[in-house]
Amino acid sequence: MPIGAHVSTTGGLSSSVGRAQALGAECLQLFLCTPQRWQAPRHTDQEIEAFGRLAGEAGLGPNFAHAAYLINLASDNPHIRDRSVESLATCLEWVDRLGPALDGLVVHVGSGKGQPIDEAESLVVAGLEAVLRHGFRSRLLLENSAGSGDTLGARFEQIGRLIDRLDRDARLGLCLDTAHTFASGYDVRTDQGVCEALDEIERTIGLDRLRLIHANDSKVGLGSAVDRHENIGQGLIGEDGFAKMLQHPALSSVAWVLEVPGYDNKGADVQNVQTLKRLAGRAPAGDQ
Repeated sequence: MPIGAHVSTTGGLSSSVGRAQALGAECLQLFLCTPQRWQAPRHTDQEIEAFGRLAGEAGLGPNFAHAAYLINLASDNPHIRDRSVESLATCLEWVDRLGPALDGLVVHVGSGKGQPIDEAESLVVAGLEAVLRHGFRSRLLLENSAGSGDTLGARFEQIGRLIDRLDRDARLGLCLDTAHTFASGYDVRTDQGVCEALDEIERTIGLDRLRLIHANDSKVGLGSAVDRHENIGQGLIGEDGFAKMLQHPALSSVAWVLEVPGYDNKGADVQNVQTLKRLAGRAPAGDQ
């Protein structure tokens, strides 16, 4: 499995490749634009070419982009929902332009903010239909949530239900966040808990749609429904839990990308990358 990290694009899109290499990453995730703003990506043709060339030369991949945090397809505010559809469609257009250097785009399912669940789900389906209608080639990965408030996607069964209502479009996939999974009640610290989570994914979504894992330990307890990331092995999932997930045969070919705070609070770092590789049973580079 490729093990990598979310990295910054400060200085240009192609600068992310060098940052990933410096961490010992084998794949990466990045933002195409500022995630806290309704801002369309802006990258030159030269940067697009350089990113693809450098990522290819470094052997990085599969690589992913993450959509803006403001996107909420479940919002009952038409203005927010329309902007969400527009932002998501624009990001997918850029992912297509960057293909094959980028494999897909990750997006949060959204929050119903007090609506009945079935109404919120219907809004998400309508929004995704509008996006997919553009005919993009790239994968759109729905990320599971921790389940706080009225956030959708805490249960894999619900994500599967959304995919079913979209005629199981082949472009739709799953991004599993380990901290969110734990916080939403799946006890991935145990073999049984890992198997139960994967069985639910296979039954309702399909393990073939699981393309990316966000590797994060959790500051908060099982079923807390709170999204708080911790460095690998320093949280309540712990090293044993990550070893169980990393060494499960069903996850052996899925990309893992770190979104941890880092030991210097600047994001994913060498120590977290090395820890994941060790727990996956891989020897340090000098010992291979």
